[in-house]
Amino acid sequence: MHLRRKIAVQPLNHIRATLADVFLRVEPRPSIEMVRKGKIIVHEEDFADHSMILLEGWIAFSKMLPDGENQIIDVMLPGDFALIGAINAPVAACSVEALSDVRFISIRPAQANGSEPDLAILRDLMAAEIVRTQARIAELLLRLGRGHAGSRVAYALLEFYVRLEAIGLVKDARFELPMTQLKIGEFTGLSSVHVCRTMRRFERAGVISYPTHGEIVLDDLDALCQSAGVDLDVLRREIVVRRTP
Repeated sequence: MHLRRKIAVQPLNHIRATLADVFLRVEPRPSIEMVRKGKIIVHEEDFADHSMILLEGWIAFSKMLPDGENQIIDVMLPGDFALIGAINAPVAACSVEALSDVRFISIRPAQANGSEPDLAILRDLMAAEIVRTQARIAELLLRLGRGHAGSRVAYALLEFYVRLEAIGLVKDARFELPMTQLKIGEFTGLSSVHVCRTMRRFERAGVISYPTHGEIVLDDLDALCQSAGVDLDVLRREIVVRRTP
């Protein structure tokens, strides 16, 4: 069940979320929705003609086969934008699930349409976010189609690292990871057993470590990059939206 409340929103802590800031200039008192971890926000094939800005938490977009096998297509992080549906395509292509407790703003079509300068900026930023989403999905699909287990897991960790680093949520290569091994498996196309073995191998080799429950440290970025076939600077340019001041 969604919880809704009308409150004034302050700029996101530690996040230069330009799109969110622009939207808040247009809608200074938006309706904020709060959903608990594990809840489905939107089901695949539900009616949907809106977009979303995530303020806090992690959200997964997934598809499910008839036998119940699930594949996470993309993960939203704080400050991210996602197009859930559109006026001319009002159907959710994926299920939208809260991987942690989340807060988000739903943007209806009327709220993004208009000739005002702020709305034009908002639409440009939405388009940029969609391009970056496509870029990171392409990188993930490349590993799913051609990469071994180590490559897939290493890429997933590096993607989260790069995206969280860009919004100030990484310190000394350490960040929160609210995904279980099952969910990491759904993201990388691996069983939870394969994920467990791969991450244990990385841990024994000193590549990653777990300082506390729900946190991870990427102790050897070079080793992860080699395993994933990634140039970190190139990855940053491809999947991170350049924020305006």
